This record gives sequence, C-alpha cells and structure tokens, in this order.
Amino acid sequence: MTLRDEPFTIFAPENGNETLPPAEEGLLTHPDLVKRLLLDHIVLGVKIDLQLSSELTFSTLGGRTVQVQTVNGTLYANGARVLQQRVEVPHGILVILDNYLFPEDMDVTNMTSTPSVVGDSMTGESLVKVTAEAAAENNDVAVETTAPPVKNSTGGFLESVTQVLSFLKSGVKVFRQFLAKSNVSHLLMDGDEYTVFVPTDHAFQRWHPIDWGFYPFSVPEFTETIIVNHFVKGNLHQDSIKDGQTAMTLGGQEITFARKSNGGSSPGVLTVNGVQVVKGDTPVSDGNMMFLGEVLFVDDEIVKKLQQSNRDKETAPLLAFPWMRSQFLSHAFLMLEKDPDRFTHITRFLNLADLAPHIAGKGYTFFVPTDKAFEKAELSTRPDNFLSKGEGLQILLNHFVKGRLYSKDLTEGKQLHTLGDKVISVGNNDGGVMVNNANILESEIFVYNLGTMYYIDRVLFVDKMQPTESNPLLEVAHEWTTEIPDDVEGIPSEIADERGGLPDLLEEEEQGYNSTAHYHEENDLEDEPEEYDDINYNHPETISHKINSTGLIQDDPEDYDGNVTTTIRPPR
Repeated sequence: MTLRDEPFTIFAPENGNETLPPAEEGLLTHPDLVKRLLLDHIVLGVKIDLQLSSELTFSTLGGRTVQVQTVNGTLYANGARVLQQRVEVPHGILVILDNYLFPEDMDVTNMTSTPSVVGDSMTGESLVKVTAEAAAENNDVAVETTAPPVKNSTGGFLESVTQVLSFLKSGVKVFRQFLAKSNVSHLLMDGDEYTVFVPTDHAFQRWHPIDWGFYPFSVPEFTETIIVNHFVKGNLHQDSIKDGQTAMTLGGQEITFARKSNGGSSPGVLTVNGVQVVKGDTPVSDGNMMFLGEVLFVDDEIVKKLQQSNRDKETAPLLAFPWMRSQFLSHAFLMLEKDPDRFTHITRFLNLADLAPHIAGKGYTFFVPTDKAFEKAELSTRPDNFLSKGEGLQILLNHFVKGRLYSKDLTEGKQLHTLGDKVISVGNNDGGVMVNNANILESEIFVYNLGTMYYIDRVLFVDKMQPTESNPLLEVAHEWTTEIPDDVEGIPSEIADERGGLPDLLEEEEQGYNSTAHYHEENDLEDEPEEYDDINYNHPETISHKINSTGLIQDDPEDYDGNVTTTIRPPR
C-alpha cells in the first residue's frame, strides 16, 4: 500500500500496556486479518489534532467509525483511553491509546477474512469521510488535512478547502457559508497554486451587534470583497515567509507579513497586516490554508462608513411601545414624531387608529403624507380619532404596502396593492416619481431593516372633504378588564383579600358608594343624568384630569388630548 506524501493519523495501542489484551497467536497467521486491523486504526488524508478538538466522529481506512469524546475530563476513542494526543512523525500524527479501537477483533474466533471496503487504498486514494459533530469547544482550528488529489487543479484547491471547512464546522462555519456564496472560483486559474487565510467564527462575531445594530457582513457586496481578499496566489508556508514579505490578494489588496520575535531560536510569531496567524499550516491540494483570529481589511472606520450607506441592513431594538406586535409601525411612528414641523397630523391619526393588527412584524413600505398634504385634503382640522375606524382606517391602510420597496422598484407603470385593498399606480412627473396623484418628496427613509418610508405631498384615495355644519367626534370605546393572562403569576391569597381582617377606617357610614368614570372627548360633554338629582350632594365632586398622547395623566394643562371626568355618586 502506497501512502505517498498524504497526511495521516494513526491510532496506535501502546506496547506493554497492562490494560492491553494479549494478541491471539493465531492472528499473525492470518495476513488479511492483520491488514484489516491496521486499516481500522489509520485515517488517511487528515492530521487530527485532539489538543484542539475533543469531540469528533470519523471513518478509518477500514470503513469503520471512530468516536472521540471527553468523559470526566479524560479523552477516549471508542472506549480506549488516549494516553498521548499528538506525536509528530513525518507527514502524520500518532495518537497513543491504552487499547485497540476495536478490541473484539483480537479474538481470532470472531474474525473473518472478509476484506473491508477501503476504496482504492492500494493506489493511495482515500475514501475517508470526516464528519465532525462538534469541531471544538472553543471553536478553534482542529485539524490539518489534505484532500485526495483531483485532476482539475482549480477545483482541487477549492474542493479541498471546502472539505477542511466542512470538517471543522463550528470553528469556521461563518467563513464556509460566505465562501459558498462567493465567486472566488471564477478567479482561480488552472495550474496555479493558492493560499487562503481563514478567519475563525470568533473573528466575525467581533463585528456582530450584541442585541441590535449594524452587522457589516449583512451587506453582500462588502462580504464578497472581503472573502476574495483572503486569497493570494502562491503556495505560502509559514516557515518560509520572511519578515516584511508582501503579497497581492485576488481582490487587488496588498498584505504584509511580519514576525514578532519571542526571544527564542524559533522564527517568531507570524502576522499578516498586524493580525496574528494561528501557528501551523494546513496543506491542501494545490495550496495551503492558514487561520486568523481577525478578519482582514475590516476596521471601525470602514464599518462606520458602510453603515451610513446601508441603513436598511441595521437591525432595530425591540420596542414595547407603542405597539409591541408591530415593530415597523412603532419605529416609524417614533421617527415621524421627531419631526413635528412636517408630520403632526399623521402621528396624531396613527396614535388613535388600531393599525397594529394589520401591520404586524416587519417588511412594509409606508407612503407618508406631510402636514401640507392633510391641509390640501381638509383633514388637518379633523379630530385625532377621525381616521381610527371604518372608512377612515381604510384611508390609513391604503398608504401601506406589504414588502420593502426601494427606489429602483418604483418604475413607471408599476402597480402596488395596499393593505386597504386598493391599487397604487407608479408614474413619472418631470423626472420625479409619483404614486397616483402624489409626488414623492423624499425617498428611501429606512426604518432600520424593518421597512421603508416615502414622504408624499398628497393623501391617497381621499377626495377633498367639504366642511359640515357639525363635526361630532367619533365615540371612542374604552374597554377595561380584570382578567389576568395565563402567563402572569397570580397574586398571593394573603395579600389579595379585598377587605382583610381589620375594619376599614376610611369606609363611610353609608355603605355601597361607588365611583363612575365618564369618558368624553373635549367639547362633547353629556348633560348630567336625571337620576343624579336626588343624591345627597347638591354639587357632586368632579375631578378632571388631562391626558396626553401617551395615555398618562398629566398636570400640565397645555399637554393633553382629551378629558377624563370622574363623578362620585351614591347608589340609588
């Protein structure tokens, strides 16, 4: 069997170990069985470093499965205790065990001479399948590997790199996903060798927002550029790279190598563009792989500029107010509220309209009329709840479209279906964009990654409304409930008793008094009911509070939207 120069890992039982079962003398008289035993302890094409990864599953040349795992701090391979995790030998690694991987095979009576399926192992071709369930607890690099050679050099390099990344899984999962979506393969030439610098998952996680914010690698074009700039032409090896040496990436960026002396006789720590390289090469077909703890060509200044031009990729903080289940509507409302010179009317109408059930979650486009647009439609003098239900609510819904629309999507003749079941037609007006008869004043106001707003100069789907003799305010229903949701912890019985064990010193002699709260909008107060005439109080005590737009009681008489009048009366 010729192994050539491919890397390998041999799991070798220690000679003379007391726990090692004695070999059957008859085993040596069965060459086929000896060969099978050896193949079941060899992994070809992979240098497995158990010092970096302790949870692995892979197949041997004999086609049998080996599981490596840690039990109570001790490393085991198929039940055999690992005595030495890494013994360097030319082109490979020895893993020393206290037992055979498959000790049952030592019994000649249980063994057959049926050969195992080992592929083309006689010619050096490996059919080993490495399927790491967990690459490493600390997400670091765990192996050095070379895939079996293939005829197409370009495909061989990329295929080998992909195979290694697939083996490592969690340690380099992010880079592997980005690489699969990239166009790097179009830049690789047949017959050439390459080196790829692979950032670990921790390197990418550094740029991920903790709760909300901007993640630069959510921008596909930027991510593609970064991935390409981690490939250089040439088969570079760490021991041969000199201090100050430079190379050009496939994306046209220059990288510079440096060595930091550690005071010993070794070459020192290798860095590329100031980023430390993880010690050790990972040779692959037609090239080499090195691993980094940082992503090249990314810094705070670059990310800041990228964020300014990609607001639509920024994740939003979770809001409990005004509408928990409608994050887009909540954030859009708060953004518009910050511009009272232009959006006073739309915010006051939105505040009392029950839109949240219709605009749940995210992914919407909102065409926002300015205050002047409401003045043109003679809606600026209407009360706050004028568009809160019925046809008024439909008017608001007709300004929302499902899906995030960009300016490039608003082409002439395009038709958009609104949430109010109307159709908006997109047109042009002297080079500007129109939606129905409204001109778009400002485009692509991104509400984080939740949706988009466009400011328009007319209210859609509403004719100019004529003033009427009287304009009574719509009745606003106020529902109160004392039901406690299932997910809310109940009140302990010792504090839930309405009366308690002691007399109520504040209780009046006349029992049964109650308070009735009447809700009126301003200028629409009801006359006092006749049944109140026979109460003992000639002038019932009336308390009026001011309520602001947030629903909180305020003492400031200039910050309110309506009145709450509480009248205390005795029972009849």
